[in-house]
Amino acid sequence: MQMLLIALIAISIPALITTFQKEYNLSIAQSSIIPIIGTIGGFITNLIIATLSAKMGLKRLNLYFLSIGLIASTMLALANNIYFFLVGILLVGITTAFGLTNTSTIFAHLDIKYQNYGLFHAFFGIGGIFAPAIISYLLLKNIAYNYIYYFLMIAFTAFIAFVAFSDLIENRKYENIKLKKAFGIIKKRFVLPVLILISIQAGSEQGIVTWSGNLFNNVLNYSLESASMFLSVYWILFTLSRLLIQFVENKIGKLNTSKLSIILVLSSITLLLLTNNPLFFLLLAMGTAPVFPLMQKYTAQKLPEQEVGLFNGIAFAFASMGNVVITGSMGFVAEMNLKLSYMIPILGALIILAILFYLSKMKKTGMIKVSPKYIKKS
Repeated sequence: MQMLLIALIAISIPALITTFQKEYNLSIAQSSIIPIIGTIGGFITNLIIATLSAKMGLKRLNLYFLSIGLIASTMLALANNIYFFLVGILLVGITTAFGLTNTSTIFAHLDIKYQNYGLFHAFFGIGGIFAPAIISYLLLKNIAYNYIYYFLMIAFTAFIAFVAFSDLIENRKYENIKLKKAFGIIKKRFVLPVLILISIQAGSEQGIVTWSGNLFNNVLNYSLESASMFLSVYWILFTLSRLLIQFVENKIGKLNTSKLSIILVLSSITLLLLTNNPLFFLLLAMGTAPVFPLMQKYTAQKLPEQEVGLFNGIAFAFASMGNVVITGSMGFVAEMNLKLSYMIPILGALIILAILFYLSKMKKTGMIKVSPKYIKKS
């Protein structure tokens, strides 16, 4: 449920990007600062979480992220100028990064039989379904978009109260990890390729979603309400795809499932650009959904338990970095040509495919092994 909450606040931003452009009189290139500010905040936050906050405990960190989410929702609900708004965007980025790292680490401490990462990440997709649908309804009825943030204020407050008085989340603590040791994990042969893959995948996924409103409104001539509904359907298919991950993974494995997903991404973007048919944007959701959770699970099951939280922090930091570079780049290119900006995710998908074949080669040669924890319980 916390993944759902994180998604609602995170995906409200791309769903409202065209509204923010009009309200604050921003061009597409100028509005690139919105995702960049959010992801820079998330990048810094994840580095701090990964290295300095282990002694605070998982429950306390959970309360911290929920509190920041409450402040972010309040600022966006009440924003009346660009500076107040951008601070709110920064806090949304911190909330998203902090929340994803914290909830993923809590999830990674469950017994192996409960670690269905497809289902876990599907709840982020469910938030992606609801956020654009709610925003589309508000815009259609000429109701101020601020009401989605009033709702989030109530939701974050409820979660804070629940977590504070519940013993559902254990306040698991570890020794703080020095920055040198934290980056030492990257030296493991399979970790850096996965981090690069995650960075490109997250950035491409964010960029595709962020600029979809402009694509449908400015190039394909759909209304803002229709663009929000397309985005909502995108997240429905995205979520369904994540719910099917476990089934497909059981049949052909994590790496082969990821390869098929990336091939679908390449095909869908190419056909979208050639035909202008929104159907291919919706098929794109089926391809983008599986890769991140599969590669997170792939890596977590090859690391000692005490390094999983560290990896999650670094992974989401790399994801934030990818968001800054790819989403920002797409925004600047889109100022000249929106369709051309979608060539950037195509290039990213080709790089990801090459990394997946490299990981497959390492697996065949025995250079990558599963953690003893998972061998024992499998």
